[in-house]
Amino acid sequence: MAYTVPLSGENPGYIIILIDQSGSMGDPFGGNAGGTKAQECAKAVNRVLRELGMACVSGETIKNRCDISVIGYGNSGDRAYNAFTGNLANKPIVNMQELAKNALRVETLKVKVSDGAGGLVEQNEPFPVWIEPIDSGGTPMTQAFEMADQLANDWSKNHPNSFPPVVINITDGEPNDQSSAKTAALKLKQLGTNDGKVLVLNAHITSKRAARVELPPSASDLPNGDNYAQFLFDISSELPPVMLERASAVGFEVSAGSRGFVYNADAETMIRLLDIGTKAKLR
Repeated sequence: MAYTVPLSGENPGYIIILIDQSGSMGDPFGGNAGGTKAQECAKAVNRVLRELGMACVSGETIKNRCDISVIGYGNSGDRAYNAFTGNLANKPIVNMQELAKNALRVETLKVKVSDGAGGLVEQNEPFPVWIEPIDSGGTPMTQAFEMADQLANDWSKNHPNSFPPVVINITDGEPNDQSSAKTAALKLKQLGTNDGKVLVLNAHITSKRAARVELPPSASDLPNGDNYAQFLFDISSELPPVMLERASAVGFEVSAGSRGFVYNADAETMIRLLDIGTKAKLR
């Protein structure tokens, strides 16, 4: 195990986010998020993309320290596809400068910040939107992993000395074909660079208020008899030390062997998993 190469212009990283956009994503998110699963998922991904872009700013320049793909799966055609639209619709892999220049629109988000005197004040911040919420069709997760496999394979050949691709799958339900999805995910995990194999992380979100499982090191930590939880555990990678460190920093309890997998995640937990997968090597 290596996973030690920092992200740089010479050796950029590569993050692939898979978003379940099936019909059930139109159901309300569990907990207190307030929106549908599709809406909260899109909001979380847009937030992470924004923060990634900000982390790649040096002075007045945006450094291409990371490449991004966002793959949607579901929709009316039960297929996998580039989830970027607009000017990025024909760009399955996007660098940071392209991302910064091609948001669909910029909304205004109210955030609370320190007032310098121990309190908080509310202020407006620009919030770029790249990904729109979609919820229709089935759950063709196999096709999503296969598309990620093709992209990761091509990218890794062109960046053999980079930190390996990180694939983050956000889903709310079982795939159309669990067996073929598992085969595709395990095949994807065999790809990599000189610095390690592809890392696959999974965030399962739900409409219910259910007990969460966070970064389990063992299948014994899963709900008893839950075959779907077992499936996601089996395809999730063990987190390397750099990601274990980041996971601890954002509030997860971790141990050796912890896998990049959260089950019955609320919006905040989903965002924290995205944080682990996208920022561990950004310094």
